[in-house]
Amino acid sequence: MNLRLTIILAAIATLLGLAVAFWGRDDDLLRSRYEQARRAFRFDAPRVERLLIQTDDLDLECQRRQDQWRLIRPVEARADAVAIDRLLGGLQDLSRGDIILPPRHSPDPYGPYGLDAPRIRLALVEGGATNHILIGRRTPLGDGVYVRQAEQTAIARLHADLLDLLPTSVVAMRDRSLLSGDAAAIDRLDIRSSTGFIQLARDGDGTWHMFQPVTARVDSTAIAALIENLLAGHIVQFVQDGVSDLAPYGLDNNSAITVVLNSASHHGTQMLALGDPLPNAPALVYARLQAEPSVYAVSADLRTTLDIRPDDLRDRRLPGFSLQSIQHFRIADGEVGLEFTRDEAGQWRMIAPVQTPADSAAVDALLQSWGDIRITEFESPPLTNPPPLTRSLWMDMRDARYPPVSVQMGRHPHNTNQFRLVLADDPLVAIASPPHLIDLPLDPFLYRSREVLSILPADVEAIQVRTADQSFSFARRSSTGEWAPNAPWVEPLCAQLAPLRAQAIFARQDTGDMGFDAPQVALTIRLLGQTGLAATLLVGAETTPDGPRWATLRGREYIFTLAPEVVAALCPPPAATPE
Repeated sequence: MNLRLTIILAAIATLLGLAVAFWGRDDDLLRSRYEQARRAFRFDAPRVERLLIQTDDLDLECQRRQDQWRLIRPVEARADAVAIDRLLGGLQDLSRGDIILPPRHSPDPYGPYGLDAPRIRLALVEGGATNHILIGRRTPLGDGVYVRQAEQTAIARLHADLLDLLPTSVVAMRDRSLLSGDAAAIDRLDIRSSTGFIQLARDGDGTWHMFQPVTARVDSTAIAALIENLLAGHIVQFVQDGVSDLAPYGLDNNSAITVVLNSASHHGTQMLALGDPLPNAPALVYARLQAEPSVYAVSADLRTTLDIRPDDLRDRRLPGFSLQSIQHFRIADGEVGLEFTRDEAGQWRMIAPVQTPADSAAVDALLQSWGDIRITEFESPPLTNPPPLTRSLWMDMRDARYPPVSVQMGRHPHNTNQFRLVLADDPLVAIASPPHLIDLPLDPFLYRSREVLSILPADVEAIQVRTADQSFSFARRSSTGEWAPNAPWVEPLCAQLAPLRAQAIFARQDTGDMGFDAPQVALTIRLLGQTGLAATLLVGAETTPDGPRWATLRGREYIFTLAPEVVAALCPPPAATPE
């Protein structure tokens, strides 16, 4: 293929592409022209800035300001944007219908169509230009109406649906909503009612807090329901416009319930006042928006919703978190206290008043008492000469989402099933139940590990077992690791020490009647490789008939009890031969 032929083909392809593009654009232009020709009125609804409607009974003007529609005439008020958009959209979508040209030389060319003195006049202001629409009488069959645009000579016969689009009163164009905005955008709420002044605000994390009359946590469900009810409120009736004296409606400062909403959006600050019930309609109350010189009637339920006490909005939950999230906690009553921390394996360790492994199950049971507590009310008014809050609880979390929790607690002077508490971030006293955290004894022996001895059998070098009338001694041969003398029951006995678990542990006390002077069994265990290091276990009398026995480790500051089956495993069998 030579160069000349290639150039010719390329030129032809270019011309074909341009032709296709031109024809496509021409189709778009034809479609747009057809659409414009089909419509009765030529305007762009979203760009309309003013709307005027005049009839024998109505003279109405609306104006768009910063994307908000306002009524200008006959009253200065908020306009119903939905109603206006529906009207403009309906007018824009009306089909043209038949076109009539009035006689040129007639002295009254528009009289037969009712357009010499139109029954309705519309004016749409768009970008400085005004589109005047005149509406005359109905067609003879009643299914149409004669319409003329003032700048044009021709008359259009449109369907009578046009009349249904137009308002018959100013009320139809007024906004019936009370408060505007999105609940998520509201960041402050003030309420003044017969119960006092309540001020609430949302922090950067979206959590609501109360700042007046006290600083306190807020029930997120309650505040969400309150805001939802406020935003759902609507005007039932327009009572009076241009009101200056608010006292007859109970809307003065002495009688009204007022609420102020502040929004981070363009809605800004809005203030609503709710007054007295309507004389002939007690289910309605008078209402007024600060920005409007009008009085409305709204549902009395809205006033009831706002006539609340601060306690109705307070969070009655204790700070919630997973108990597994607690890393470190301290509970104290005066000078007596316990302190625990969780190790890397998730096991609890007591660090005060002594450092020792803790019984994790017992510690978790103590913490569960916190999870079971529920606030039932708040102390109002404060008690006269209340008992002191002597017990404190402090918890630190390993989960960074949760801050430390600090609480003071004390007994309730009149109800043993409740107790009084104050959270660190809440100055008011709460009444809570059940009172487990108040009743729990702070005895460290209740929470220390039940493992009183933990010796691996392979670490035992020698063992001596004494009963009231027998004595046995065994040593492990270093060459073979076997016991001498050979006794099959020695190895199972050693297994009881890995670990030896007590049923209960107690502070050492008078042991005179516990049978340690003539023990049921005494074990002395010497460990391999650690000369002179040994442990002696004494098992004494029964705590109850056929029940656990008292036991102690020589040199330790506590005593404990061992289950009957454990004691039996530590004793030589009846057929054993003494040394």
